[in-house]
Amino acid sequence: MSTPGIIAATFGWDQSEVKDYRYQDTRTSQAIYAVGDRYFAVGKRAPKDVVGGPWRPHADQVFAQRENTILWVSEAS
Repeated sequence: MSTPGIIAATFGWDQSEVKDYRYQDTRTSQAIYAVGDRYFAVGKRAPKDVVGGPWRPHADQVFAQRENTILWVSEAS
C-alpha cells in the first residue's frame, strides 16, 4: 500500500483525494501531505523535513502496521 493509500485507509478517504494534498512536491525528502492544520507522512523514521511542529507517531497505526511502517503526524505551527 502506498503512502497516500495508508493515509486514505486510516481516515476513510479515497486515495485520489489524498494525492491532491501533497505538500510541496519535490521540495521534501519524503512525501508529506497537508490536510487541514496537520501534516502526514509514512515511513519507518520520522521525516527530517521541518514542517509544522515536531513529528510524532499518529494515534491510529492499524494500516501502517499492516505495511510494517509508521504513520507520522505534525501539527501546523
